Amino acid sequence: MSVKTLFLEGFLILNNLSKIESNIYVIKFYFIMRYTELKHENKTYTNESQINKILEKENLFWLIDSEIEKATIEIKKNTLIWHNGSYYSGNWHYGIFKDGEFHGNWENGIFEKGNFNGKWINGKQS
Repeated sequence: MSVKTLFLEGFLILNNLSKIESNIYVIKFYFIMRYTELKHENKTYTNESQINKILEKENLFWLIDSEIEKATIEIKKNTLIWHNGSYYSGNWHYGIFKDGEFHGNWENGIFEKGNFNGKWINGKQS
């Protein structure tokens, strides 16, 4: 069995290829979850398309365009609060990063805690 990594529309997909007979393969796809949940206006959302609609409504297009994984986020008083997850690439415009991994471009906001491996441009570290 071999494991290959593909990028499809900006999402990481892993597929396992198992050879059954001479030229027949079984392909299993594992999609990485972008969001675990979004808390917004006293409700909790776990459906990715619902979350994206809310992010669009809140003009957080930059987050939709970013490569992220298992993000636990909240929108409170027009501010994005990142509670946990991995931010792999993109431009973080503004918000509060409470915990997780960050590898993108930090343009502004408050970085409280987590693993920072990105490019620091501006903002505040706690």
